[in-house]
Amino acid sequence: MIQIRLRAPCRREFEKDVYRPGVISLSRLVWGSLGGGLTLAVIALCSRASGVGVLYPPLAATCFINATCVYLRVARPRQVVVGHLVSSVAGLLAVLAGDALVQTLPEASIIPFKLGLAVGLAAVFMQIFDADHPPAAATAAIPVILPLPVAPLLLPLHMAWGAVIAVLCALAWNRVWFTYPPPEGEDCPLCLGLHQGRLEMLGLGLCVLAAVLMGLRALFVPCYQAGLWLMLLGGIVLTFQHFAEARLVLENDRGSG
Repeated sequence: MIQIRLRAPCRREFEKDVYRPGVISLSRLVWGSLGGGLTLAVIALCSRASGVGVLYPPLAATCFINATCVYLRVARPRQVVVGHLVSSVAGLLAVLAGDALVQTLPEASIIPFKLGLAVGLAAVFMQIFDADHPPAAATAAIPVILPLPVAPLLLPLHMAWGAVIAVLCALAWNRVWFTYPPPEGEDCPLCLGLHQGRLEMLGLGLCVLAAVLMGLRALFVPCYQAGLWLMLLGGIVLTFQHFAEARLVLENDRGSG
């Protein structure tokens, strides 16, 4: 049943059972809408000032999720950054594959083939790397149909840059009222005040530092170039860190359920 809550913003209105889809809340309407809009404006301002081009449509969806659906796992910092990073790679691979098969495919089917492959690969990558983030599917599809704001090989790092800014804005905005990212369970690790593991925190920290350096592109290009390499390193740490504690479940492992 849909709830309609007209209470003024207070801590109760930002608890998990209230601040969620299915609840029409004055607090969620005001705080979530402002947070999503302001975050995309910040990303756009930073992009224009620094010359670091990004794809705005998928980041707009990320801003909405980060401001209004923060208790969902898809809104966690790692899922946001890695989701856009690996989906960018998926989109570029789909374009390459489509171009390689352009002589064998009917002309009318080339774009649909690329789009299907881009989203399919993005879904595979996001699941393998435990980084489900629905807006990133658009990040994969856009390179197929629209001009890119940056050289293709740099797109994943630029989208990670935009995702990091979205995460930083979400941290500043949401933590006024509640813990963000929220703990995923009673045994969720805590590192430097955030409910994340140490490797996850390391990767996010590297990406934040990289975002700062990349943002200095208009002032000092070598800083931007150093930031690209650091973003790559931080992205690799975030992307692969979950394998350190992964458990392999075999077909005959009945105890796993």
